[in-house]
Amino acid sequence: MITSAAMRVAVLAGAVGLLAFGCAAAQAQDASEVAFDRPGIGFSPSVLAPGQVAWEQGLPDIGHDDSDGVRTTRYAAASLLRVGLAEDLELQIGSDSRVWERTRSANARERVHGGGDSSVALKWVLPGSNDTTQWAVLARQGVLTGASDIRAGRAQQDLGVSIATGDLAFYVNGTRDEDGTGWTASPSWTWLSTPTVEAYLEAGVGTGSQRSRALGSGITWRVATAVQLDVSVLRGFADAEDDWRGGFGVSVLLH
Repeated sequence: MITSAAMRVAVLAGAVGLLAFGCAAAQAQDASEVAFDRPGIGFSPSVLAPGQVAWEQGLPDIGHDDSDGVRTTRYAAASLLRVGLAEDLELQIGSDSRVWERTRSANARERVHGGGDSSVALKWVLPGSNDTTQWAVLARQGVLTGASDIRAGRAQQDLGVSIATGDLAFYVNGTRDEDGTGWTASPSWTWLSTPTVEAYLEAGVGTGSQRSRALGSGITWRVATAVQLDVSVLRGFADAEDDWRGGFGVSVLLH
């Protein structure tokens, strides 16, 4: 039987191997043209060039909920490794590499920490994409690598589509997890766009196991051609979701 620790080692070993391959095979491309997937509800409908490698890291990502007298705060160091495989195809390996969760109520306090679950995904830029309008599909399979008190009861599966034209974008995603199935839709508007700074507004609506009603905003800052910092916040209004989500992050084009 494969333990969660062994699964985590295998995922990380695969990530390191792909990173080494990408750095060796990367082709030259202007780093300023690379669009990172952080932050926000959706993802960028573009992929890395063949052989390019990028790392996106939460520093951390934060969730907070206060309902029915129970206050829960969760910090996750969410990591994402992206590797360009072809002109229209990208591999992604993600993991909540470290998770800290604190729960408090009138009668008890509990703290847990450890490694979180991982995922493997493919992003494909769909036919018809051009310089003004792009669309892509992302298929993600979860891997239960988390510690016993953090690991999900069932590996999550996602299939999402992202479309962007000008300053507007729309994202829709279907999810299957331990709570059942559900859909998430999210429009967004980039209201500020300069060569170094971008700012956006977004909304999210979810049904089924993904039931949510949320509004949020975020800012990205290209501190260097291949390095982006981000900060974001999302206010949730549905009973089944966090009251607040967001955090800080850094994204780097490694090669």
